[in-house]
Amino acid sequence: MARRPRQIVSGRTYHLAQRGHADEPFCIDAQDREAYINVFLESAMGNGLWVHAWSVVAREAHWLVTPQRSRAMAETIQQVGRRYVPLFNRRWRRSGTPWEGRYRSYWISAQAHGLSAMRWFAWQPVRAGLCADPLDWPWSSAGVLAGKRAAPPMSPIQTIAGYWSLGNTPFEREAAFARILQEPLEASLVQGMEKGLASGCPLLTELDWARLPPEERNAWASRPRGRPKGGNGMSPNKQESGIN
Repeated sequence: MARRPRQIVSGRTYHLAQRGHADEPFCIDAQDREAYINVFLESAMGNGLWVHAWSVVAREAHWLVTPQRSRAMAETIQQVGRRYVPLFNRRWRRSGTPWEGRYRSYWISAQAHGLSAMRWFAWQPVRAGLCADPLDWPWSSAGVLAGKRAAPPMSPIQTIAGYWSLGNTPFEREAAFARILQEPLEASLVQGMEKGLASGCPLLTELDWARLPPEERNAWASRPRGRPKGGNGMSPNKQESGIN
């Protein structure tokens, strides 16, 4: 499916991903992962990009973010490229970009799907065979949200409303997140996230779609032919409310 030009709207939440060029790693070891995460968080803080969750392995990085300006996401990625790529290339005696090309992103309903996306992020290193428990991976937000480790200093981390609703105190929220982390994710949600990364299609509820201006809703409905299997002819990535 062809990808549309980005239409980033401030205040909306996005799933942003970077992947290695030709499936090669852009974070080879712990030092790389620490450097990449720190550069991203510092760049986000300077550009008005709120960060809610993340997960970084060798060949992929996933971020749940909300730009406070329409250019915040693009400018953060540009700054990460200017700061991290020279460090990575000097260290490993490489040249050129370590990423596959432009970053991938799609708009996701934080209220309906934010917690599920954070759980999906947390399990990324387990899916990659790097650890047995998502809380054992230091380079994701899972341990921070579950109260197992401190948040990185000087970072624009903001919790979403769904996380706040898990309990009245930090301890209650952390314990609740650790519990729901073990719950299986709905197959339809995983498919919607994969479709979003592949095509940029928003992952919204029926109510979200109904509230969109007609021109925006129609623009997403009139997609080119060749949808991935499972398409139903309706607006892309339209999910039922209350998926969590």
